[in-house]
Amino acid sequence: MRSRSVALVAVASMLASLAFAQESAEPPPVQAIWKEQRVTFYFQSFTTFYSCSSLETKIRRILIAVGASPDMRLRTRGCVSHNDVARAPYVQIELIAPVEATPEALAEREKTRTMRELVARVRGETKAAAEAAAQFPAQRRTVSLSRGKVYLEPGDCELVDQIKKELLPLLGVKIVEDDVRCSPHQLSMTQPKLVVEALFPMPSPDAAPDTKSP
Repeated sequence: MRSRSVALVAVASMLASLAFAQESAEPPPVQAIWKEQRVTFYFQSFTTFYSCSSLETKIRRILIAVGASPDMRLRTRGCVSHNDVARAPYVQIELIAPVEATPEALAEREKTRTMRELVARVRGETKAAAEAAAQFPAQRRTVSLSRGKVYLEPGDCELVDQIKKELLPLLGVKIVEDDVRCSPHQLSMTQPKLVVEALFPMPSPDAAPDTKSP
């Protein structure tokens, strides 16, 4: 009887170890491409208002945190000047972000290939355009937007909520944990918490290790 109990404990322990390994294992790499997007984001708030420059900074930080290239363009409209508070601003965003190289994504990109190649030739950027069009290995990572360099504050609740609904789906970002609870006309007392899963390019084997502190 004792040997049977020991065997059962050993089997249970092995199964638990396998389950933990499966949960903690990183997702396998996938082939990805860079996708260009142009989006107009209309920000509507009942509680917190930003200057155009502050709004651009916060949106940029969030988009970079979920995998968009830092080389993006944001133009905010609805401000008298860039440092004035805007009541109903909208942001024109031009960005590139990795997406899985599915047949649908490749077919969609093919539709604009001729125009992109023409523009690259005119600008003398054919080599850069070819590199941007190449497929590359990428991997999904879990990212907490409540930590790191995003610098979210309690007053950012409505902004995070709108970005979650309107921009993140366009980048293929999946919501893992959502604790963004905003009340109109009432300033939140806690920082909005949002955990997502996003696609990031994998570092090349010969890339130098990043020794900078986060």
